[in-house]
Amino acid sequence: MARLDLSWFDSPEDEAQLRRLDELVEGLSFLRPTQPDFKELLSVFERFPCHDGFGVFWAIVHCIENSQGYEPALLESVRRTPCDFNLTMINRMLNGGITNVGHESLIELLHTVAASENASEAAREAAKHFIAYQSAKL
Repeated sequence: MARLDLSWFDSPEDEAQLRRLDELVEGLSFLRPTQPDFKELLSVFERFPCHDGFGVFWAIVHCIENSQGYEPALLESVRRTPCDFNLTMINRMLNGGITNVGHESLIELLHTVAASENASEAAREAAKHFIAYQSAKL
């Protein structure tokens, strides 16, 4: 069972909700988030794919990335609802030298998003951008 329930967060424009979210994420940084916690955090990106929470969403990115074992939940999130934040996290993993999670290639996941008719145009473009960026590094 998840320790974290962010279902109450329904407006990335609401200052009180953003402050509460930021405080919860900061507190979670001192604990060991579980798989359900990762899914709950990533769900914020999925529900608000075109928002950054006035910077608060970056706190979620940093909290997740400073934890261990988040990768499967991240890949599930990208497959469910690719968006700028979860795709950026995939790109950052690639920048860090991580090319696979289990048997799944991260660059292939980006290619899948780039070609998906179910992904938003913004997500497809972000995936294409990250593919080009990673290809230029080779």
